[in-house]
Amino acid sequence: MILKIQCPAKVNLFLEVTGKRRDGYHLLQTIFAKINLFDSLEVESLETGPIQLTVEQGNGAVVPAGEDNLVFRAAAAFRKEFNVKAGVRLLLKKSIPVGAGLGGGSSDAAGTLVGMHRAFGPGATKKTKAQAMASMKKIAASLGADVPFFLQDEPFCLGQGIGERLKGLSVAKAPPYMILVYPGSAIPTAGVYKALNRPSRSDVLTRLSQLSTLSKKLGGGRPISEWDGLLFNRLEEAVLPAHPEVGQAKRILTQLGARGTLMSGSGSSVFGFVGSHEEGERVRTRLSNYPWQVFLTCCMG
Repeated sequence: MILKIQCPAKVNLFLEVTGKRRDGYHLLQTIFAKINLFDSLEVESLETGPIQLTVEQGNGAVVPAGEDNLVFRAAAAFRKEFNVKAGVRLLLKKSIPVGAGLGGGSSDAAGTLVGMHRAFGPGATKKTKAQAMASMKKIAASLGADVPFFLQDEPFCLGQGIGERLKGLSVAKAPPYMILVYPGSAIPTAGVYKALNRPSRSDVLTRLSQLSTLSKKLGGGRPISEWDGLLFNRLEEAVLPAHPEVGQAKRILTQLGARGTLMSGSGSSVFGFVGSHEEGERVRTRLSNYPWQVFLTCCMG
């Protein structure tokens, strides 16, 4: 039997860098939001054999299918943790742009863990559901800071630590449609953090107060006019001077009427909210002259 898993992208509605650990990882506080843009993953269990991974590239993405691929690493870690001897055939179909701050690779890794558990689930692995989830969360944290978020059922989460300490955020009314722009340049996350100047403590405290207000507005289902000015991403300070195409995308989205325009994660994708699906289609048409990938999407939930 072939299992099919949808692996959603995410945007960060807020991201502040609050410090740095001794091991070099940066501490942050963020709001993750899953969006309706997906990679898809097919998982087929085999009686014997190795991990077989095939990648179908999409939207210009070029993702190697070797042992460094996060899907391969997630499957290998699952087999080791759960003592699975069977083989598995994996087919990853990419649609989420790579190096865009959308968490595509992390989502694929989480989807692999979910698919592997369904394929080789509690009966085969001799673990209860709670034990299995604890094991998968441990694997997820070892694979990358964003991977644990994609294991969560909640579409919105508050993230702390390096992003692995998560708390579901209940949102009474889903935010409006959004236009998502990928300017075409993949930006390595490590370089962004290296280029970032650490903000002052007073500035961080001010921004965290802003985060608290934004969480309450979103949770209460308030209209976008009450919270679009609260969206924030500290990493823009490192990315925009070095990548003018990101700043251009953000500026043009704003000029076309999008609200709360913001870079997601460490870039390079930029998003902004629109009042309706029809308005989103008009904006997407206006952007068709630019050498960008443009998506009309929305938050999940």
